[in-house]
Amino acid sequence: MGYCTTTDVYLEAGTATGTATVTDIGNMITRSDAEIVGMLRIKNLTAPSVATEDLKTASIQLTVAKIKRRQSQELSRPGSLSLGGDISFSAQPETEAAACEAKAKLAIEAYIASVNGAGPRVSRIRSRCR
Repeated sequence: MGYCTTTDVYLEAGTATGTATVTDIGNMITRSDAEIVGMLRIKNLTAPSVATEDLKTASIQLTVAKIKRRQSQELSRPGSLSLGGDISFSAQPETEAAACEAKAKLAIEAYIASVNGAGPRVSRIRSRCR
């Protein structure tokens, strides 16, 4: 199925993905897509076989969240780093991962709304002129 590609993920996350290989990222995409299918199933929807823009966004964002968490856990992207003296930096990988998941959730909700007909509507006006 594949709602996104590794190239899509690299465009969003960059190529510095810690120890995650292309194969690992492909497997993360598969897992992200399975999560999307599960969320749609809860709403009694059948997942499409071809990605929409909303589902592609959701897949990318869920995969990027997985990469950020993995980097944090393996310390290839620690929360903070001090290089000595007054040179240091900090990052918030968990906060960044949660933000990616929130973007994915919004994209999935947008897809569900479009399928359920809650998207923009066009009405037809019938003239009553005789």
